[in-house]
Amino acid sequence: MHLPNFPEFGSRFRSKEAFLDSLKTTNKHGHETVTIGDPRWSNKDLEPTPPSERTWTWYNLPLYWGSTAFGTAGWNAAASLIAVGLTWQEAFISCCIGSLISALVVVGMARPGVRYHIGYPVLCRSVMGFYGSMFFVFIRAIVGAIWYGIQSYYGANLMSTCLKCIFGHRWDNWENQLPASADVTSKQLLCFFLVWILELPFCFVHPRRIHTFFTFKGIIMPFATFGLFGWCMAHGSGVRDINSQSAAGAVVRAGTTPGWAIMSGINVIMGTLSPMIVNQPDLARYCKKPRDAGYLQGVSVFISKVLILALGLLATSSMEGVYGVAYWNMWDLNDAILDHNWTPAARCGIFLVSFSYLLSVFGINLGANSIPFGADMTGLFPKYLTIRRGQVLCAFLGFAVVPWKLIATAQTFITFLGSYNIFMAPLCAIIIVDYCIVRKGNIHVPSLYRASRGNLYWFTSGVNFSGIFAWCAGTAMGMPGLVAAYNPKLVPQAGKDMYKLGWILTFTTAGVVYFILTKIRKPRVFPAGFEDIPVTWEYLAANGRDGFFDGERGAYTEGSPSESVVEEPCGQMDEKPKSAL
Repeated sequence: MHLPNFPEFGSRFRSKEAFLDSLKTTNKHGHETVTIGDPRWSNKDLEPTPPSERTWTWYNLPLYWGSTAFGTAGWNAAASLIAVGLTWQEAFISCCIGSLISALVVVGMARPGVRYHIGYPVLCRSVMGFYGSMFFVFIRAIVGAIWYGIQSYYGANLMSTCLKCIFGHRWDNWENQLPASADVTSKQLLCFFLVWILELPFCFVHPRRIHTFFTFKGIIMPFATFGLFGWCMAHGSGVRDINSQSAAGAVVRAGTTPGWAIMSGINVIMGTLSPMIVNQPDLARYCKKPRDAGYLQGVSVFISKVLILALGLLATSSMEGVYGVAYWNMWDLNDAILDHNWTPAARCGIFLVSFSYLLSVFGINLGANSIPFGADMTGLFPKYLTIRRGQVLCAFLGFAVVPWKLIATAQTFITFLGSYNIFMAPLCAIIIVDYCIVRKGNIHVPSLYRASRGNLYWFTSGVNFSGIFAWCAGTAMGMPGLVAAYNPKLVPQAGKDMYKLGWILTFTTAGVVYFILTKIRKPRVFPAGFEDIPVTWEYLAANGRDGFFDGERGAYTEGSPSESVVEEPCGQMDEKPKSAL
């Protein structure tokens, strides 16, 4: 049996310097060492995923997207669309269009990650430069930590339903012991702590192994959802009252035209997927083969998103015909079913549904907030933080932001967080245009870890100003509408309509501007010394190169080269190098 070396462990606390050294991700105490580039810009989790850790296969990402769609946000998506003035037919059309566009962007964002096995923080360096990328890594990390807490608090509602199924009316009658100024009840606070505690162990699981949880969740979620849907259709009024949902949006629709309402609906659908889209490289990097992050996950995005909207719409309409109230939130619907059907069978069924959707909240928090935050912390502080350390930090920060206070007293801030898509859509466009068109799918991996003047991705003082300008141009298209969300009187109707185009407008603007700028001054694709090699589609990813030129791999020797897979393509302004790399 291996016993810990207590003298060595104690030596870490002899001085401040020794303690800080023990925390480093590359030190003499057994942590992994950097094998590519400068240790200031790299650690084990930032380097390309070695073949031995590429554990995700062809069904993992499709099931991830399926289980993500089959969540509380997907269930009440129809309510969000009807709220902008759509009929249920128009809501369905908007969902189809928005989901199709999202599916294409998902595949495009996954491509660099699955071909070169690098995450979002490192990929950003190839587009925005070493220092320019830090801003985009930082804002994603901040938003991720805050949403981790808010999502956990929303999950507390499902936990409350589970406890109601177990303890019955004793749970309902539990007296609140907290003052109104706390902005949270005793039951809500207890449920939040339970959710937070149950989520915490998952934060210690490295992304290369978490796919098992996503797969399990992707299998059980459809069963839970179709079970609830079937019960609602059998015990409700069926589809005969579905037109009442169109009447619910008539008041809103009176202030806008059908075309703008549909565009707003498309924007709503894409906005719900935006955080997961930008996180694609952080998951795709663990896939075994390029096709594992290919069109199949795009099909899964489209089908699952459209299907859950239809199920939520039909089930809610069916129960409204009986109860007289449209319960769009999953927890409200489950509570209503219990109030009208307090039987052992109903309690068991609602418990299973609520617990399944609680697992969905865990999965969304991991995939959209925890893992990206961990990756971002690794990119910002590679000396001291790994992905798992970052995930644990995210959990504690999610608690520290006191989410019930944010929801109760900071609605303006929550509105700002909801506009996250107008900041991330331009970045997605720039990454896809840079990879698929400008560089023809070529990323030189060693240059991603060498921050020096003349380096391929150094650009101008570590910043790609073309990318920054394109991002600003795209974001500017959505700013008038964001201002209108706070003070509608300050913005004319044209500005509000631009915000309804939201995701599509900001994405397209940034992509077009960046493409034009790269035509004005064409960036280098290959580093000094390799300029004579013809730039063909994904040359650096073919034949097991993994981003290295032949004979250049050096110390990066773990595992065998990747399997060569020939596939069809998915459809920087540098300073002059002073010397060869």
